Amino acid sequence: MSDALRVVVACGGTGGHIFPAVAVVEQLIERTNGNCTPLFLGSLDRMETRLIPSMGYDYIGMPIEGFRGLSLSTLTLPFKILRSISIARSAIRRFKPHAVICTGAYISYPAGIAAARERVPLFVLESNLNPGKSNARLVPHAAAVVLAFEDSRTFYPSSMQSRLHVLGNPVRTQIDRSASQHDARTWWGLDPERPTVLVFGGSLGARSINEAIEHALPLIEQRGWQMLWQTGKGHVPARPLPSNVRMVEFIDNMGSAYAAADLVVSRSGATTIAELGIVAKPAILIPLPSASTNEQRHNAHVVERHAAAVVLENDRLVDELLPAIDRIMSNEAMQASMASRMAELGRPDAAGDVAELVMRVSSWKGAEQ
Repeated sequence: MSDALRVVVACGGTGGHIFPAVAVVEQLIERTNGNCTPLFLGSLDRMETRLIPSMGYDYIGMPIEGFRGLSLSTLTLPFKILRSISIARSAIRRFKPHAVICTGAYISYPAGIAAARERVPLFVLESNLNPGKSNARLVPHAAAVVLAFEDSRTFYPSSMQSRLHVLGNPVRTQIDRSASQHDARTWWGLDPERPTVLVFGGSLGARSINEAIEHALPLIEQRGWQMLWQTGKGHVPARPLPSNVRMVEFIDNMGSAYAAADLVVSRSGATTIAELGIVAKPAILIPLPSASTNEQRHNAHVVERHAAAVVLENDRLVDELLPAIDRIMSNEAMQASMASRMAELGRPDAAGDVAELVMRVSSWKGAEQ
């Protein structure tokens, strides 16, 4: 085998698990002057099966699935897990990686177990405050665990503390902090001089957020601020849009959307929290109530305790969202304070710092040459 840094990366299911992994790989390639060869492992039918190969990376699918309640597929799940571990071990034996990187969710579990059995240094990236189910099972085998929050240390035993590294949640380079607010608003067809609220619920939108905004549209029309509202596919408001609301299904350029905003209203997924810290925007966070380990609530309350965000409950948005927006948008000093506190949470160099950790702790000797 060549002296290239070889890494196996297990990620998938959602962009929140895929993009941090890709961000680290991009940094590994850059910091080794292209002397890094990644191999990605994922599912057979989720977004990573198309996304990762489209980026030019080698990819191997595994039959692993998440638990979906009692059904016929539940009975076959143990066999799929064993088969996935076997596929991962075979890939590791053939590829001979210097490190295995796992970013969480069920897809990580077979690769992490395979790394432990093949005695390859394992790196677990935990983007949420509290560890996910798969990561919690993998961390005892890890050479290093990367955390997004200092507060996350309390979820791990004292015997693990030396292997914990609070480096932040890696974010890909598409979040451009250089765009001016004036230019970003113009790009979105907004009034470049008008204060702006950005509302989004993820790539698919969020029904409760959309319903609250739609309910408030007649009142929003009377406000001095404007809104960029990302709804997700298929949402058609029953009310006419006011002239100060710009509605879009998707936002491909999140950097410009953030740049246009004075305030962000969103869910509190790990990637969103990381991006908000990088762009230093005050936020109203609405945790997704169906998150498997309540991770969005934990994430949101960390930011709230840091005085960088206001947290609202999903089932009270119709009554509470507009007053919360008004309270922040009418107080420039509050906006500035929240933005400053959000910036303190930001770790724009997280991907590079994780890459340096992998290079230092893995079995690769290239960094010493």
